[in-house]
Amino acid sequence: MHILLVSNYPPPYEGGIQFVLGQLYDRCVRLGHRATIVASDTGIPKNPTRTLVGVPASNWLEQHSIPFPLFDPLRLIRALNRLLPETDAVHVHGLLYMSSLFAAIMARRRGIPVVLTEHVGMVDYHQPVLNLIQRIAFHTLGRLCVRAADAVVVLNERVYGEMQPLIRRGTPLLKVPNGVDTALFYPPTTDERPRLRAKWGFAKPTILFVGRLVKKKGIDLVVAAARLAPEWDFAICGKDTELLETDLPNVRVIGKVDQPTLRELYGAADVFLLPSEGEGFPLSVQEALACALPVVVSDDPTNREYLDETVAAFAARQPEAISAAIRSIIGDEDHRAAMSAAAYAWALAHFDWEVTVQKYLELYQG
Repeated sequence: MHILLVSNYPPPYEGGIQFVLGQLYDRCVRLGHRATIVASDTGIPKNPTRTLVGVPASNWLEQHSIPFPLFDPLRLIRALNRLLPETDAVHVHGLLYMSSLFAAIMARRRGIPVVLTEHVGMVDYHQPVLNLIQRIAFHTLGRLCVRAADAVVVLNERVYGEMQPLIRRGTPLLKVPNGVDTALFYPPTTDERPRLRAKWGFAKPTILFVGRLVKKKGIDLVVAAARLAPEWDFAICGKDTELLETDLPNVRVIGKVDQPTLRELYGAADVFLLPSEGEGFPLSVQEALACALPVVVSDDPTNREYLDETVAAFAARQPEAISAAIRSIIGDEDHRAAMSAAAYAWALAHFDWEVTVQKYLELYQG
């Protein structure tokens, strides 16, 4: 079977959608299928092991934390016309991207099965005009994309509710969690953890943040929590985080790192912190759990869908609440050790990529 995977950016662009795309590609190919990725060509380095068709696009909106490349429509249509005749299933990621909309409509006209995964749903940009534009786009262009799909997949109940008014009657609407690659992310051994802490200079209790430098990730709350707790160190890494300006001596900005390095940081840290909002379910949380790292996350329904208090502390998006949640873990080593053991078991039980890929293959073939 030839599967066309369509997205805004290609892997290895840093972001949850791109990581999921790469995992789906690699695992489908490993199972004997053929796959092709269609995404914007904005100068991102390509992975030579994957078949990628890059379409020229302008990327100026990314400067405003809006990951929305503006494709050259004629080049996009030409690329899809060339690929669709030899395609058995199309899997589009994100209902508002030009690539998703064009691919879904063109594939449906040819009778090719279309699966849509909406990873995030509505994002609160904290700007009324942007939020209004987004809502209008969801109920116009987004509706067209959703109605061209033969199956729609979401990550949580919030996005499930947002998709229900847009979907065609009778179209399956499913909740399928993303997986975590436990071959890449796994706990440090007893001997390895002190070596990693020494390598990274983690002498004090260290709280790790992993995410892009965008408002919804809550990096401002991380810095504010660090200001309240000078006895802890805070390590920050992710795309564009090197641009973060702070004069706090207990905040260390590491910047963008590769996955093996990220696994080291998870293994060396004491607590993972992500006070984000408006997400599907962040892959970084799953990676931290797979590395046996207790997590502190925003107290919202999405996080509570996937986690409980045995592996996570839930905090309101306020510096004082975040600091208190961290202290509840770091202040009790037995509790932290119990959460650490539970975190790894939780990742294995709930976030299995093999199960996720099989569900998608069933949708493609169905």
